Amino acid sequence: MNTPSHTILNLAILRRSQRPELTWPIIIGSLLPDAALFVFYGWARAIAQLPERVIWSEAYYQPFWQDIFAVGNSIPLALAGLGVALWKKRPAWAVLFASMLLHHAEDLPLHNEDAHRHFFPLSNLRIISPVSYWDPDHFGALIALIEMGLVLGASVWLFLRVRSPLGRGLLIANGVFYLVAYSFFYLRLPST
Repeated sequence: MNTPSHTILNLAILRRSQRPELTWPIIIGSLLPDAALFVFYGWARAIAQLPERVIWSEAYYQPFWQDIFAVGNSIPLALAGLGVALWKKRPAWAVLFASMLLHHAEDLPLHNEDAHRHFFPLSNLRIISPVSYWDPDHFGALIALIEMGLVLGASVWLFLRVRSPLGRGLLIANGVFYLVAYSFFYLRLPST
């Protein structure tokens, strides 16, 4: 699932209007599992100057990077964090780890050959899904359409509840981004 999708869906599921101070921990928790991926991509493009094909077919699968991705995508580590946060009665930390867990649950059925090791450090098992959120060979166009529908629906739901002009503006910008991105990547006209 695309990173902005996690943020919108997690906000729709976890955010409560009576607890607006928990909005940022939800957002941060939705982004943390993918944080290493952004560092990796920045390194691959800016420092190593690798072409896109090499980034996603070779460098991404190097053991060093896979180990780093495993930490951020670990369900046991996020559960441990949630447990400590609940024990210490830290609601902001609890919702941050809950948002991370929700991110993992959203990703688990949507990764094919790029599946994460969600059970690290207890296991190196990678659950290879028959569908992919991005790969057209594994229903990526259909999954992207479903993802876009869910995100747009959640955005409308949030828009009706968010009072901040900034928050509403970001929801509109995200909706436009999804419509344009889907049109560009999945609705291309066949070449002649």
